[in-house]
Amino acid sequence: MLRLDKHAHFETETITEGGFFSSRTRKVYRFHTKNARTVVPLEQNQYDELWKEQRQRPVQVMHDSDGSRKWWMFKRQFYVEDERYSAEEIRILLLDREAKRKRKIESAKRRLEQESRAPIARRESIPEEVRMFVWRRDQGRCVKCGSKENLEFDHIIPVSKGGSNTARNIQILCQKCNREKGNKIG
Repeated sequence: MLRLDKHAHFETETITEGGFFSSRTRKVYRFHTKNARTVVPLEQNQYDELWKEQRQRPVQVMHDSDGSRKWWMFKRQFYVEDERYSAEEIRILLLDREAKRKRKIESAKRRLEQESRAPIARRESIPEEVRMFVWRRDQGRCVKCGSKENLEFDHIIPVSKGGSNTARNIQILCQKCNREKGNKIG
């Protein structure tokens, strides 16, 4: 599996060489991850070359003792993998991952733009003559329990499922029965 290693980084070390009067210091770079580090540090010129190269293609920066896991640097990020991929395979997988991420963001952006442009849908009210007809037909009471309290006009086939505002599709339900029915047909 190829994954980002958030613990991976390079640390700078200063090495002092020579004796008391002729000592010289130099900067080296050592790769570290959560539980491991490179044994041999990189000299400045090696580090500069790695930094330049990793912009174009993945560069292996470390492997564990048996070679089953490798750490790669690509575009300023560190990755660990255990499937023995080549540098080209790592590059292809990471570029594909980035392309998918960009498509996902673009898709979400388009969806938000469409939603912001879409007019707010208003549900058409039930015509007065239909309400009067249904009230008389259902005798001013809930068709389920017979209650005359907290009555509401209900769509037998919900509008969200294609139901209309005709008398054949409207019934009277009390608030309790209407909430129990919810968005179901019937």
